[in-house]
Amino acid sequence: MAGIGIVTDSTAYLDDEYVERYDIKVVPLKVIMDDVSYREGVDISNEEFFTLLKRPGVFPTTSQPAVGEFLAAYKEMSERYDGLISIHISSGISGTYEAARSAASEMGDYPIEVIDSRFTAGLLGLIAVELAKARDCGLGMEKLKALAEKIIGSSVLMFMVGTLEYLHRGGRIGGAQALLGSMLQIKPILFIDGIIDVAERVRGAHKALNRLVEIAVEKVGGKKIRLAISHVMDPERMQELMGKVIEALNCNPAEILISQTGPVIGSHVGPGTAGIGFFPVE
Repeated sequence: MAGIGIVTDSTAYLDDEYVERYDIKVVPLKVIMDDVSYREGVDISNEEFFTLLKRPGVFPTTSQPAVGEFLAAYKEMSERYDGLISIHISSGISGTYEAARSAASEMGDYPIEVIDSRFTAGLLGLIAVELAKARDCGLGMEKLKALAEKIIGSSVLMFMVGTLEYLHRGGRIGGAQALLGSMLQIKPILFIDGIIDVAERVRGAHKALNRLVEIAVEKVGGKKIRLAISHVMDPERMQELMGKVIEALNCNPAEILISQTGPVIGSHVGPGTAGIGFFPVE
């Protein structure tokens, strides 16, 4: 098999259907609980992880893949492809990109472009799929790299959390702020562009979802977009968000990528989180 292979990581949360259809190689990040390390999407299911997360005193940590794991993935893909695009979770929130770069440097003259997506979750998955589709249309390495840079430069990823507990656990907000916010039903709208930051604070989940869509409409400006919707163990909230974006945004409902966010990202934002990621298309 010639052409360019696509590699990403488990925080893209791609369903097996996409992975198999486009032959995308997924390198798993890890979540560590009670001194046991689990490869995301391999050693523990979402349901198992979030059940354990509810236990008192459980504070999971996460880690990037080892350089050797990327090296093994690259060697496997090099048997089928002339070169690789390896696109990963933002370097501002994970060391995954640097581990991938280190592995690529050990592949000699074999061409690998390692790209910092600046994002994660459904949007990362959407970008990986878009690159695979472009590859299948005949684009080579340089044009794929340029396409990735163009998409990343015009992408938006926003989400709201169901509870402030997990942001507090991760040290992003203080205990008093988390307690007051929970009492007042504050739902922060956050965005990722390199790092995670707060866009707005809204009172009530339904208002927060509405505001999330309003901000998206403002940013899209009527353009046609590719869209990803993701959630953390909350399919009902995801369906509510889906209904709102289909009505408000210029996208093909049949092309929306839907994903369930797993342990690595989910442990930081918690169950009840829902978000959208998108970029314009011509």
